[in-house]
Amino acid sequence: MSTHIISATEASRTLSIILNKVHYQGEHYEIKRGKEIIAQIIPVSHGHPSMKVRELKEFFKNLPSIEAEDQLAFGKDIEDIRAQNKFKDESWD
Repeated sequence: MSTHIISATEASRTLSIILNKVHYQGEHYEIKRGKEIIAQIIPVSHGHPSMKVRELKEFFKNLPSIEAEDQLAFGKDIEDIRAQNKFKDESWD
C-alpha cells in the first residue's frame, strides 16, 4: 500500500484514475488544499483485507495447523451437512 499526497485540483481532474488505483491496487490518497491535508481516499474495508494472488502461497503457509482430532471432527461435520442436503436428482444431464 502506498500513500500519495495530491492537491485538490489534481484530485478533481483525475478522480476516476484515483478511484481505480484505490479500488484495485489498495493505494491511499491524501488531498491537500493549500498546506493542509483536508481529506483521504482509502479503500473500503469489507471485514477482510484484499490479497493479491501472488500472496496466497505465503498466506496458506502461515495458517495454523489443524490437530488430527479436529480434522476428523471437521470431516464428520461436512458429511453431516451433505447428508442433510440430498437432492432428488444429482445428475447434471
